Amino acid sequence: MIFHVRKYQLLSFALILLSLNIKAQNYNQLSLKEALEIGLQNNKSIQISHLKNSISETKEKDLKMEKLPDIEFHTNYTQVSNLHQYQNGIFDKSTKYDAINGMYDFTLSASIPLYLGGKIKNNERKAKINTENSKLKIQIDERQLKMQIITAFLQIHHLKEQQSLIQQKIKEDSANIKETKILKQNGVVTYNEVLRTSLQLSNHKMSWTELDNDIQIAEHQLKTLLSLPDDQELHVETAELVSEQVKIPNLEDLNSQAIRENESIEVSKNNIRLAEIDKKIINGNYLPNITMGGEYWLKYPNMMFFPPEPYAYRLGMLGVTLTYPIENLYKNKYKMEEAKQHIDLANLELEEQEEQLKHEIFQAYKKYEETEQKVNIAQEAIAQAEENYRIVKTKYANKLSLITELIDADNAYLEAESNLISVKINRQLKYYQLQYIIGKL
Repeated sequence: MIFHVRKYQLLSFALILLSLNIKAQNYNQLSLKEALEIGLQNNKSIQISHLKNSISETKEKDLKMEKLPDIEFHTNYTQVSNLHQYQNGIFDKSTKYDAINGMYDFTLSASIPLYLGGKIKNNERKAKINTENSKLKIQIDERQLKMQIITAFLQIHHLKEQQSLIQQKIKEDSANIKETKILKQNGVVTYNEVLRTSLQLSNHKMSWTELDNDIQIAEHQLKTLLSLPDDQELHVETAELVSEQVKIPNLEDLNSQAIRENESIEVSKNNIRLAEIDKKIINGNYLPNITMGGEYWLKYPNMMFFPPEPYAYRLGMLGVTLTYPIENLYKNKYKMEEAKQHIDLANLELEEQEEQLKHEIFQAYKKYEETEQKVNIAQEAIAQAEENYRIVKTKYANKLSLITELIDADNAYLEAESNLISVKINRQLKYYQLQYIIGKL
């Protein structure tokens, strides 16, 4: 029996270790999709936005409770002394009158608002809109986090591609050094040329080391975005991150999509609705308040008669109360004027935001077009740099050019390849930035 228990315990422990190992392997080859899921689940800013939304929903529910009646129970007991009356002044002897010494009551009262100038209904509408805004804020924060994670992935991808390019150049440098040393042994080249090729290799190794450190820093920054522990090992998978075929709509369609789908525009529209509701609430100050209430009590003694009788009695009352704040006829004037100004302000802010959004779309669209042109230019530059390197290398092999010319041609070819990597990744980044601005990321 003990053997079977231990067997199951060991099996459970092995399964836990296996699940942890699988999780660690996933973090070692973390894809963009997985990173987005982890970020949305772990990021503190997103958690704060969700909590604020829960608070708004709770407040909305709480305001609905205002429609329910207020119910109160009251009881007290009082001990009363006998009454002493000074008929001829307080310096003369008083006359004593026996009073009912014990007094108590049990009272149950209730009241419910029937009409408060529309304040309850409008406050509920405000709470509902505020909840909508908090949900929109969650979407804004989630899209912002997605953009940050995508940018981090593209940055890491850029660094890895540059490092891979440098790694290839290091191999070529090693081959060139061997070839130059052979030529030196044959007396074809000088020792200075061997040193120059070795220096080229050292520079490329230094660049590789800098890129490797930058990759580690970028992955640590991504780990911070995902709110992962510091001791959690993380490496990202960026093999299919950049797409060569990306299509975007025309500028007019992008503007229409942004106005329709951008959450910030929706928040501004809701702010106009909130300002209009505030005006209705202030206008409600001109209207009367109507409440219905009642009381039912058991009291002793019976003070309803005179003289009071030493008997307990019970009584109930039910009625409607109307109050009208006359002072609001002159005090409410500037509050109404301020409410109208807030509506005008909210409308102007919406118009300004729409104009700014259109400009951001135009800017992002043009920057994307610019990267498309740069990709074509960079591809032409690579063909030119490759041909130039081939020619110079042939000349150098025939001793028709110097080693410095070959190194310069090699550096120009390396720079052209590096530029093509940069502009392609930048094109992908500009595409995501455009999608982020119009609210589709």
